[in-house]
Amino acid sequence: MKNRGVPVVMYHAVGPQKPGWIWNHLVMPVQVFEDQMRMLKKKGWTAITLNALYNHMAKGEPLPDKPIVLTFDDGYLDNWVFAYPVLKKYGHHAVIWISTDFVDPRATVRETLEDVWRGTVPEKDLCTTGFLSWNEMKIMVESGHFEIQSHAKTHTWYHAGPEIVDFHRSRGTDGYVPHPWLGWNRHPERKYEYQTARLDEDVPYGTPIYRHEKSLAARRYFEDESLTGRLVDYVAQSGGSSFFNRKGWREELLAVVEGFGPRHDRMETEEEYEERIRIEIAESRRAIEKELGTKVDFLCWPGGGRNAVTFRIAEEAGYLATTTHYQDRERRNTYGQNPREINRTGCGSPWMWRGLTVHTIDPAFFLAILGDFNGSKSAIWLMRFLKLKYVLRHYVSGAD
Repeated sequence: MKNRGVPVVMYHAVGPQKPGWIWNHLVMPVQVFEDQMRMLKKKGWTAITLNALYNHMAKGEPLPDKPIVLTFDDGYLDNWVFAYPVLKKYGHHAVIWISTDFVDPRATVRETLEDVWRGTVPEKDLCTTGFLSWNEMKIMVESGHFEIQSHAKTHTWYHAGPEIVDFHRSRGTDGYVPHPWLGWNRHPERKYEYQTARLDEDVPYGTPIYRHEKSLAARRYFEDESLTGRLVDYVAQSGGSSFFNRKGWREELLAVVEGFGPRHDRMETEEEYEERIRIEIAESRRAIEKELGTKVDFLCWPGGGRNAVTFRIAEEAGYLATTTHYQDRERRNTYGQNPREINRTGCGSPWMWRGLTVHTIDPAFFLAILGDFNGSKSAIWLMRFLKLKYVLRHYVSGAD
């Protein structure tokens, strides 16, 4: 039996940059994505399902030549608008990891690149900002070109300790960029619209931001709401947003904290933490299976936030495998390796180096990434050559 490696590729968004979005570095241009899908077909790669990968790793079941798994994190609307039509065009299959809190609850089916190809709508008029609806996911699943798996429920960050690391203030003040999760946690029912609605604008100025971690990765810290109220009131009485323009504002707020006295705060207990994890991954699975009528057997940890406890709970919940590794050269998703642990690799766009972000890459770079995943020395040298090309192109022409 040929013990071939199976690259599992991680994508996020496909399409144009989203105005003001904090995570625009996750966006791959449509043409780059299509070039990659065309090259996969030309070179004989076959995009397989996660079940096929699992059965190969666990039981040695055969796979086609040059197998690959294509995955998309988070469930962005542009996966429907751009990625889905391109995947259909080249006959590929892919996985979307859905965090159910972000699903667009409206019964909507928006126009796609196929409508552009038919000449019924200009590409510039496509709606690309937001998240998938259940109706759009149903169409993709029924086509056979997509499967939907779990990315848990909240995909957020929570306070994880009593140390105050910052204070919420107006956007742009001394370069401040609000954490999106401040608004998500305040209005979880509106998370699906956060790319267009500034949910953080409803967070009172002066709200303390404590040390925080990904929601599944650590026990949660529950702040003293009375201290939060004291800080918010202090800012409001001291000029509101203009308070943060004066020198020493941070020291003033820290002095309020220091003079507050004993805090009535607490950490989540270990039992509460474990129960929260169980609920997160169970509710996500339940919602997907109910809405789409499909089986959910695989879990991608949001933001990679995971630990030994989350692994155990996922196994107890019946998930066959989770995305446990990233670009681990020792793990190639082969027969004989632990089938419960999926190792993923990047898609090449964007490629980042010392503050430089390159979105436009050659399809050869993508193929080199796949070769590098399997340890090809020639692929590594090709990657190095192309990276040098991108750096020189940037500094000579200013293009990415």
